[in-house]
Amino acid sequence: MKFSVIIALILCVTCQGQKQDSVKTETVSKDTVSVTASNNIVCDSEVCLQLRNHDAVDQSFEVYMLNSVPVAGFQCDFPGISITSSDGGLLKENGYQTSNSAARILSFSMQAKLISVGEGVLTTVYYSDPTTEVCMTEIIFAGIGGAKLSNNSPECMKFS
Repeated sequence: MKFSVIIALILCVTCQGQKQDSVKTETVSKDTVSVTASNNIVCDSEVCLQLRNHDAVDQSFEVYMLNSVPVAGFQCDFPGISITSSDGGLLKENGYQTSNSAARILSFSMQAKLISVGEGVLTTVYYSDPTTEVCMTEIIFAGIGGAKLSNNSPECMKFS
């Protein structure tokens, strides 16, 4: 039920923003193209992700994203850690509202801003209570008009 409410909220906000802000329109093909990012991510989905740059002292890591279509919002779970916060990256640069529970991050723009096609650090995740690895699961990305985007499942990150 929570999932339905979250997706409905993202759809509502995205649709409202698209009606109000018609200054910049991007035409996007539904075809998924295989792209290789500058950091050697081979992407056969609309959104490809990688967990990287683990910092054991700060208890943080980055979520890196390569997207071939604009992104309007996302949510995901991180079993294996207790999320304390997330900050920075493309989410912050684009003014997204980001919230988290101990296991889930949810982020979208109240102004219906889109994260443009490209690549970069989506956010930095801060955690406590780690196990031996963290995985990114239950990943959902929304595009223009709330359309569900295809995504990969990044490899789990081992903590050592």
